[in-house]
Amino acid sequence: MRQQRKKLKKGIIMSTLIACSLLVGSIGAGAEANAATNKAQLTTKSTKVTQAATVSKKGVLTFPKKFSMKKVTSELKPEVAKLVKIYGNSLNTGKTSSFNSYVNKHVAEHTKTNYLLGRKYVRDNYSKKVKGMRKANSKKTLSIYSKALKKVTTSQVKVNNTYKGKSFATFSYNFRPKNFDAYGEVTVYFKFNQLKNGKYVLEHVYFI
Repeated sequence: MRQQRKKLKKGIIMSTLIACSLLVGSIGAGAEANAATNKAQLTTKSTKVTQAATVSKKGVLTFPKKFSMKKVTSELKPEVAKLVKIYGNSLNTGKTSSFNSYVNKHVAEHTKTNYLLGRKYVRDNYSKKVKGMRKANSKKTLSIYSKALKKVTTSQVKVNNTYKGKSFATFSYNFRPKNFDAYGEVTVYFKFNQLKNGKYVLEHVYFI
């Protein structure tokens, strides 16, 4: 436990149930009608609760021109938890293949018609981060830290900062594993850029 509290060195900057008693004759018919109405209302309410997601995660992470910062912020939390686990594994093994696969699937690629950073840039930046952390910390410290990071849950992810600018939007989140001080806190940062068709695509994701 004492070792877990040890400061970690930074390698680089960077529904109401309704019961109806049916009576005979016209009273019974009226009760059935009311029950049917109530059931329809409940169905309508249930439908309103289940809303379509704003962020598309099938391939490149995207969301439309008109979006809710609050909703997008919430929908990205599971991605943060996923990435923190990947990061924890990379710190322990030095391997970046899982992160690279995530980037290849979810980050938009640079083309001749856009000014995006490109997947290679994002992969290389991550590789440098991992190498820096592994160089600055002992294998024992990284092993303990890695296990702590991989225990992250979506509910433990905290929103750090969000910002919407002209043609871009950024979202950053924090996670501090149990028994680690501020030096053990990891920040995951997403940057989305708006394309000419109006939609936003994930351009960059990195760790601080």
